[in-house]
Formats: sequence, C-alpha cells, structure tokens
Amino acid sequence: MTILKTPENTVTIPTGVSVTPKGYVYLNTSSKWVARADGNGMLSTHKKECIGVHVSPGTDWKTDRRMYANANYYRIFEIKTDENAGKDEKTGRPLPVYPSRSDNISVGLKAAIKKAAENCGLDAVLAESFEEDADTILDLAMYMISEESAVFQHYPHWARNHAFFSGSIRSDSFISGFEKDKITLSQINLFKKKWAVKSLGDGRVFVCYDSTNENSSAKGVFIVEKGHAKDDPGINQVNTEYAVRQKDGMPITFRNFPGSINDMAEAPEMIAFFEELLKDEEVKKAVTIIVIADRGYVSEENIKGFRNAGIGCILMLKKNMNMTVSLVDSNAGQVKRLENYLPSSGRFAMTVKRKMFNDDEKDSWFHIVWDPSLEEADRNELAKEIEGERRRIEKDIERKTLRNKDELKRLSKFFRLEFHEEGTLDVGARGNARTVPAYAIDGFERNEEEIERHHARCGFMVFMTTREMTAVETMEALSKRDCVEKAFRALKGWLGMDSIGVRYESSMHTKSLVWFVASILRSVIFNETKRLRKNDRKRYTVPAMTRLLDEITADKDLETGKYKRRYRLTKSQRVVAECLGVTEAEIDKIIAEL
Repeated sequence: MTILKTPENTVTIPTGVSVTPKGYVYLNTSSKWVARADGNGMLSTHKKECIGVHVSPGTDWKTDRRMYANANYYRIFEIKTDENAGKDEKTGRPLPVYPSRSDNISVGLKAAIKKAAENCGLDAVLAESFEEDADTILDLAMYMISEESAVFQHYPHWARNHAFFSGSIRSDSFISGFEKDKITLSQINLFKKKWAVKSLGDGRVFVCYDSTNENSSAKGVFIVEKGHAKDDPGINQVNTEYAVRQKDGMPITFRNFPGSINDMAEAPEMIAFFEELLKDEEVKKAVTIIVIADRGYVSEENIKGFRNAGIGCILMLKKNMNMTVSLVDSNAGQVKRLENYLPSSGRFAMTVKRKMFNDDEKDSWFHIVWDPSLEEADRNELAKEIEGERRRIEKDIERKTLRNKDELKRLSKFFRLEFHEEGTLDVGARGNARTVPAYAIDGFERNEEEIERHHARCGFMVFMTTREMTAVETMEALSKRDCVEKAFRALKGWLGMDSIGVRYESSMHTKSLVWFVASILRSVIFNETKRLRKNDRKRYTVPAMTRLLDEITADKDLETGKYKRRYRLTKSQRVVAECLGVTEAEIDKIIAEL
C-alpha cells in the first residue's frame, strides 16, 4: 500500500500501537478471548493493521511521535477526507482514500485533456461503453501522459496535486482491482467497435497496420509467451497490434495476442475486425478502407482475406520473393526509361497488372519502383553480403568443416563451389536426427552471372495493391506509413508501454485500453499543435507542452477553502491553450469545481 511521505500527510502516532525496526506502525484493531487448542483455559488474540510509517525509521518513535499515514489510518479513525469515495462493492467497507487535496493543484492538463476528448468525440464513446468508469479511464490516461509512466503505484500522490475527472483520489489498491475486475473484455470490444466507426470517418481511408511486443514477467498468464522479439527472443512478451489512420496518426483500434504468434499469423484477426465493421451497410457505403502493411504480413491467406472482407491493401513485397525477382528481372530496363520518371519523388516507376498466386481469381496491381538514391545503399549492402559469404567459405576450407547439401546450397549464393563427399553428418533435432552425406569444400570461384543479376536488382522496390491505383498514388499513401511506428515510439517512450507490469490477463487488457486512450489523446494534442512546431520544434513537443500545462496551477485560500489561480498564463501557455481550443474561462471553471 502506497504511503504518501509529504508534510500534509504527517499525523501523530496514536496509542495502542507497535512499531517495527523499519518504522512501520501497527495498530491493534481488535482483540478477543479464544479457547486454547489443548483445552486448558483461554488466550487473548489480536488483529493488527499497518496504519503508516514513522517519519524517521530507526529513531525513538516514543520521543518523536510523527508518522506518515496510509489509507488504513484514515479509514480506522473515520477521518472524512473524501465524501465521494464510496464503499467497496465486496466488503461494504469505505474505499481507501488519501488525505485531502494539496494546497496547490495543477489544472491546465485536465483542461487540455477534456477539450481533446471532446474535440475527437472520445468522451462520448467512453461514456457509452464504460458509463461511470469512463472518468477513471480518462484519469489514468492523463496520468500516463503527465508522468510518462504506466506505474500506477504513484497515481495517488500525483492525483493529490492535479485536477482529475473522477470523484475521488484512488489508491493503488483500488486501481489494481479496477484493472483486474472492473472492466470487462466485452466492454473493451464494444468501445473498439464504436471508436473505429467514429474515427474512420467517410471516404477513402488509408490505415497503417503493424505490431510491437511488450515485455512481461507475469506467470501463468496464457497470453504471455516467448516470441519473436528483436532485442531478446528469450524474454516473455505480449504482442500488441495497432491500426492507425494514415493522414494524421490517429489510432483506430488495437488488439493483444500471445507473444509466440508472428505477424503473418495475427493479421486474420484484424481483417475480421474490419470485415465485421463493414457488415453495417451505412459504414460500408460511407468508407473505403485500404490497409497499408509491411513485408511481414504478405501471405496468400492474408491477401485473400483482405479481398473477401472488402478491404483494399497495399503491401511491400520482400526482395527475395519469387514474384519480386521475376517482376524486377523482366521489367528493370523498361522501368528506367525517361517516360516513367516521377518528378515529385525523383524515382522511376511503372505498374503491371497480373495475378499474385497461380490460383488467384482476381488480378493485383504491382508497382515496380527504381530509386537511384537507394541503389547505392543496396549495392554497398550487396558487397558486404558477398564478402561475408567469401570469408565463411575460406574459413570452412581452412578448418576442413564438413557440410550437408542444404548448407552448401546456402553458402553458394554468389560462388561456385568445388567439393567432395567425405563421411556422414547427423542432422535434425535430438530424437529425430537422420544421417546424411557430408561434404568438404576444396575450392571456389565467383559466380559473376549471379552477382550481376543481384547488382541489376539494386534500387528496386515492388509494391502490391489489391485495388487499382497508380504508382504515384501508392507511394503517396506509403509516404506516411511510419505513422504506426511513431505511435509505438510514443507508447514505449512517453507512455510507459515498454513493459506490462500486471499479474492477470484481465488487468493486461484494461491497461492496454488505457494506453490506447492515452495514445488517442496524445495524437489529438500533437495534431492540433502542429503549427507551433514550424518555428520551434523543441519547445512545443508533446512532453514539453504537457509540462507547460502542468504549470497552470491554483492555490487554496486557507480561510475560505476555495482555490484561485494565482498567475495569468504565460505566453507559451496561452499559445498552447489557444491551439487546443482551451480558454482561460474553461480553466477557471475547472478551478471553481475543485
């Protein structure tokens, strides 16, 4: 249980207590006589509860009887610090609350979050989906933005100094229970559907789609598994996928799934989500969805899934795909013709219409693009790959390493090998191993024809669309594909999503919901303040503006008990507030409600 170690939370240690060497204060809250187990007489039992910690652990508490109180102290001694705290639904006891509000409260951030939620319609969708719990979700999302953290143990201390949406300061134990038991997956799914319809709007909408992983140490949770993390595949993780509106980076929907599932296998669930949305005739008439995804999602199942769902898609094909190689080899010379030059991008491009798979019933459009600036980078990368292969072959010859046929094939991408059979090797996993012929490499020479073919493919990219689009339209749509990566960077860098600190799967889903809401609010604030960053990118980043808003505070009049803003807004605060549509009157209204 969090204990606020602040001057406002200092109280006198009551009588009838015991104090541990570490300074924790325990109160005997009840005592009764019970029969001894051996039947010989009665004994007295006591129930103890921790009510706080001494201000100076290790010193004589009987001389200095000051301590920092916790929620139990205020409950046991019936100190009314918050009339709206209510009672626990299970026990009927008053909910743990913390001391009364600080004498100085930040109000600017609440005004900005309130306006942002109203402007994008988030407040209404939250209220429709979660009813009275919508305010708590907004509070937790605002805490994430303000503190750049998702560690809710510190929320009570933060709330004492901030204006918030719900009726009382929630303890960390309340938040833990809220994450675990209060919000259901059905409510979250309802919210995601309503928000997606709201945020998609109408017309043709490009949606960028990708996934990321978050580390988790939770035990016994189905969704936490070892997966395909780039940094450390041995870490247990949860994968999260986001769909983001391409034009402005607004998050549309999200989903958690087990850490062991790769990108290609997870896509059908997202396709099914959009397919369900498009079953609504009004939505289907109003919006055309085109999903932009990277190479990891290219599969026959996914492409057919997009088509069957009535969703368009733009996919970048892998360079080593047979389709990519075939298209580049047969069209490289024609693509580089002057008539295919695109002045807007400095690239050359042409479009070819053909089937993606042998059994395809419909055609796809393939946009073959040559970028002269990319060609140099590709050639350098190719040179490194050729040199690396040469060194591996030389090392095998020097050490007389034995290889099987498959390994020889991988080593001979750019070189012709001379080798002879020499004994056998066991290959395969233990218990399922098999014996195959072994070979020793005697010599090698460059395969100039193959190397030249790879050189000719440098600088080329191939994009596939399931809807008819020009190369220019496709590249324009792809130009902001990194919006989903920016969303992940914001979540992990400024909202604390680098690790999920929960123990239960239900808590994981609730926390992911709060992250999603925080990312929506952050996106609104970022987009509505874009013009400020044209002249000053450093002062008007979202974290910097959050600090400016946090510094708009109100002080308590100790005689009247009312709060009043001491200072007028600074120029920077006023500029940010105006961009977000927040007026000084709205800030003063929040102060009046404290």
